[in-house]
Amino acid sequence: MNKQEAADFLGVSVRALERYVQQGRISVKYEKGKTRPTANFDSSELEAFKEELNQPTVKPAFESRQIATEHQPGTEKLVKTSGEIGVIDKLSSIIEGLLSTNDNQPKVPVADKLLLSMAEAQALTGLSREFLKDAIAASELKAKVIGKGWRIKRSDLDEYINQLF
Repeated sequence: MNKQEAADFLGVSVRALERYVQQGRISVKYEKGKTRPTANFDSSELEAFKEELNQPTVKPAFESRQIATEHQPGTEKLVKTSGEIGVIDKLSSIIEGLLSTNDNQPKVPVADKLLLSMAEAQALTGLSREFLKDAIAASELKAKVIGKGWRIKRSDLDEYINQLF
């Protein structure tokens, strides 16, 4: 049987048949043809392979896992221990911990900072962003662009507020 006939017999494509040969699941003998070698398959081997292909492959819809609980010494907690589930629980708690602390820099209250961003100056003074920008443009409030945002010295902001009242 040639490639096309063998593929039709098995009910698969020629490419699938070539993959089976490459995987070693079917053997093929090449014979000299007019222009190139032609593949010849043994019909008895193809019949046996067809039976193998027609066998139903049953996979369970889900794997049942038993969750064992152990008493952790030194605490009054019951701990779930079951292979993958325990690992998933641990990983999820680590991820939650990392997400809760967005950056590793220490948190300093706005009132104790020496340099303030525009948003922090707004929150501290209660003045609008436009009001502060106008004061910077009129050189009434000293500020400098550092990176992508304005930074205002705390002492300069205090002086400006004192001048307003």
